Amino acid sequence: MDWRLALLSVIILLAYMVGATTGFGGAMIAVALAIHLYSVEFLVPILVILNLAISIYIVARHHDGIESGKLFRFMLPLAALGLPIGILIFSVAKTNTLNLVLGVFIVCFSLFELAILLGPWKDREREPMSALQSSFWLFLGGVMHGMYASGGPLVVYYASRNIGEKRAFRSTLSALWLMLNTGLLIVYLCIGKVTADTVWASAILLPSLAAGIALGELLHDRLPERGFRILVFAVLLLAGISVFL
Repeated sequence: MDWRLALLSVIILLAYMVGATTGFGGAMIAVALAIHLYSVEFLVPILVILNLAISIYIVARHHDGIESGKLFRFMLPLAALGLPIGILIFSVAKTNTLNLVLGVFIVCFSLFELAILLGPWKDREREPMSALQSSFWLFLGGVMHGMYASGGPLVVYYASRNIGEKRAFRSTLSALWLMLNTGLLIVYLCIGKVTADTVWASAILLPSLAAGIALGELLHDRLPERGFRILVFAVLLLAGISVFL
């Protein structure tokens, strides 16, 4: 096995352990770290396939936690509206531009979330978003998902304000990722972004994904949610800084 692929396997295990624990963050952490090994164009189709696998697992096992009303009436239509724009940007933008946008976005978002989690207002109850605010974040989340197969941070920000229970949070987000990534995979197949190398790399990474899911399931009920979210955003911040530099 190529040393880069071996290192990518470790990144996938750790990233998707986070994804299985929280319902978000796996693909963003993976692309932020793995971008030092492979190009965004090579990584994103692989992450789409891996995201589908983890989403299918969580939805199949925890489907009774899905908030169907929010998902089908609000979250999916707005995110799906932004998805084609993100796909178009991903198809035409240069690698350096995509890397810069990704690095700046991850740094800004991580700092914002850490400020909320650690700042003087950490214990305040956060009000649900208005319909206009929700529409803005979900649409932009769809655009980001089309670009990097991970609109997680933007959609998660919406979900953190509008879906209170931890189990419903994870299950509903996983159901959204399942449908968005199915659409992404169909598009990538049609435009030739999924190649034999993509499928082969995805197959090699599946054992790491499975290990990450197993560890994430163990951690989901045992770790304090706030402490784990602080760790996630701290790792994302360091990854974002490294991508930006």
